[in-house]
Amino acid sequence: MKNESLDRKDFFKKLSLFGISAIGASTLLKACGGSSEEPASEPDVEPQVADDPCSDLSGLSDSEKQMRESLQYVAETPNPEQRCDNCALYTEPENGSPCGGCTIMAGPFHPGGWCLSWAAKS
Repeated sequence: MKNESLDRKDFFKKLSLFGISAIGASTLLKACGGSSEEPASEPDVEPQVADDPCSDLSGLSDSEKQMRESLQYVAETPNPEQRCDNCALYTEPENGSPCGGCTIMAGPFHPGGWCLSWAAKS
């Protein structure tokens, strides 16, 4: 039998290769959906307010929805002094609609909503 002893350098080489392989395998399994963990649910772009006619985003493209998400639009403002209806970027509703618009992003907006781009009317 051949004496196969590892020196310190060879040991750390094999250990690092094992670590890289383990990370790569776990990444591949997650990408393929092979994880036994529960998949994380996607957060809603905005909270749904009961019977809110301004929550229908079916007419928006994925990039328009992504813009709303990146600006963290919510239908109910966390700050009562900063609401869509007192924002300089808000456009008033038309044709009797309860939902307004915005000059920088698409979609229906609740007058009591808010986003990161809120700016006081002058």
